[in-house]
Amino acid sequence: MRVFVLAIDGLDYYFAVKWNMKWLLQKKYGLLHISKEYYHEKLNMPYTPIIWTSIITGKKPEEHGIKEWWMWGGILDKLKWLPIIRHIRGKRKLLYALGLKPRVPNKKDLKFPTIFDIVRPSVAVNVPVYNDPTEYHEILRDSASRGINEYVKAIREVHRMRLADLHEALEKYKDWKLFMVYFDLIDLLTHIFITKPHIIRKAYLELNRISRKLHERLDDGNTIFLIISDHGFVLSEDGVSGKHANYAFWSININEDWHPKDFTDYFNKILEWTRK
Repeated sequence: MRVFVLAIDGLDYYFAVKWNMKWLLQKKYGLLHISKEYYHEKLNMPYTPIIWTSIITGKKPEEHGIKEWWMWGGILDKLKWLPIIRHIRGKRKLLYALGLKPRVPNKKDLKFPTIFDIVRPSVAVNVPVYNDPTEYHEILRDSASRGINEYVKAIREVHRMRLADLHEALEKYKDWKLFMVYFDLIDLLTHIFITKPHIIRKAYLELNRISRKLHERLDDGNTIFLIISDHGFVLSEDGVSGKHANYAFWSININEDWHPKDFTDYFNKILEWTRK
């Protein structure tokens, strides 16, 4: 058997069910409760890089040690959360002027082998804390300071880039046991438009379409499709924006008596499937 993992940041169980997203729900789907160990210690909510690192390494957060989206390297990563430093305005520009730029974590920062190192051959397309491009996150970060309209344009631009990367990899790599691709469209839009469901629904329809196309192209009776999210969404205290919920979504295209109870469960299950 081979496994295709569609990793969708922020895919919410209740939205997917409410709107009957057939190609996201597949044959079997469910909720995964997120324990506090996957929370960001300052933001107090499930945190994306922590979770995806556990998914691809099979290790708990206290083992893998990844805590942040942005890394400066060395002592700067420790200093930036000190109260006296955290509230200084313009510190990013100062660091840039000194020639220092942050990046998102990648496989060089990991202490343990990933699922891609064990299952061969594997293809990873923009997987967080493995090979997700810092460039894409820079586009989003820089556009956010120019207003909501520019930020939304950037979100859609990055999505098109991620989709192009997927198509390129599908054409380039034919012989694989594990293929994983990551999209963040739903997460980014839900953070700012959770009170506008018609906008969010369009994002779900887009990922539902992508899933359908992948099934049509790759479902040969020998491919297990695993769809994973890192968290769902709830309304923030401000009543306008969305924040990460303490549950995540998963689905598979087979009727198997299995459901994950922790993010680390995916690692061993993928190993089991690919060894059949």
